[in-house]
Amino acid sequence: MSVKLRLKRMGRSHKAFYRLNAIDSRSPRDGRVIEELGYYDPQNKDAAKQFVAKIDRCRHWLDVGAVPSETVSSLLKKNGVEHNSLRLPKPGKPKAAPAAAAAEGEKKEPAAAAAAPAAAAAS
Repeated sequence: MSVKLRLKRMGRSHKAFYRLNAIDSRSPRDGRVIEELGYYDPQNKDAAKQFVAKIDRCRHWLDVGAVPSETVSSLLKKNGVEHNSLRLPKPGKPKAAPAAAAAEGEKKEPAAAAAAPAAAAAS
C-alpha cells in the first residue's frame, strides 16, 4: 500500500479548510483516512493557528515512505520539518524573460518592415 500525506478539503463553499492526513494513494481526495495529522486553515489571520500539525507523526510517516503532496511539502518545510522526501517547489519562469522576448519581437518587426521596402525598390 502506497501512503501519501495530503490535504482533505472540508468546510463549506468559500469557507474551506483542510485536514492533513496520511491516506492510501488510491483513495479519493476526501476518502477514507489512515491517520489525521493536523489541519490547515488558509483564512485564519493568526499565522500560528493557520497550520497545526503533529510534527512527530508527520516525520514518522515520512520515515516509513509516505510521499507528501507539493502543498504539504511546502507547509511542512515552513514549519521546520527537514526530510529527503519533501519536494522542492517547481521553479517558475523568470518574470523578466517575457518582457525581454517581447522587446526582441519588436526589434525584429521594424527590421522586416525596413527590408520589405528595400526589396520593392530593387525590383
